[in-house]
Amino acid sequence: MNEGSRGIEFRDVSLSFDHTPILEGVSFRAEQGETLALIGQSGCGKSSLLKVAAGLIPPFKGEVYLFGERITRASSRVLARVRMQVGMLFQSNALFDFMNVHDNVAIVLREVHRLEQVEIDRRVQEILDALHLGEIGSLMPSELSGGMKKRVGLARALIGKPRLLFCDAPAAGLDPITSDAIAELILEMKARLKLTMLLVTNQMAVMRKLADRVILLTGGRIIELGPPEGLSESAHPEVQRFLEKEFAS
Repeated sequence: MNEGSRGIEFRDVSLSFDHTPILEGVSFRAEQGETLALIGQSGCGKSSLLKVAAGLIPPFKGEVYLFGERITRASSRVLARVRMQVGMLFQSNALFDFMNVHDNVAIVLREVHRLEQVEIDRRVQEILDALHLGEIGSLMPSELSGGMKKRVGLARALIGKPRLLFCDAPAAGLDPITSDAIAELILEMKARLKLTMLLVTNQMAVMRKLADRVILLTGGRIIELGPPEGLSESAHPEVQRFLEKEFAS
């Protein structure tokens, strides 16, 4: 297979903090255009895996590849080039409360891509229109609903037209109707931009709508990797235990 056709790959990745194992021997691969969902109980290593994938923290052992290029122990030049092709939707949205919507979305184009202001303004309005946000560029984050903040966070993640999108609990804290609307928008933008996605979620409806395959983590290890519909058919006791807890909550 052509290395460049790969979206993301983990090879025997392990991570520990203060001698406490967080990830142990994690290996998987997502092809370009595929969405992998990371699920598991709180503390199982999902968010840490996402940070390792984004190059925010280095693994103790193993290798991580984005688009066929190794990012573990890569030079700052290589990391900067690869990160230009990556977008991140944070669970908390991570909007700057002292900036209006336009400037929150524009910051990637201004600080990373170094575009001219006319082009920045054009692309900000383009992504706001695509996410059905209309003329809200002058509003401050404090004036937005939870669903609108999430869409502004998504706009900022996508403004640079990335090839790979990391989503950390994209519908957390939202009511079911708004949660479904956000998932639909992500699905729409994934198709439009031909995105590869790594998604952290424990919301079964979001996972089923967005994921091509699912990774279930327990204690930092992958115990199930397959299509969403395969979870309910799995005989693995940890899978059944996870599903029982999720459906009981």
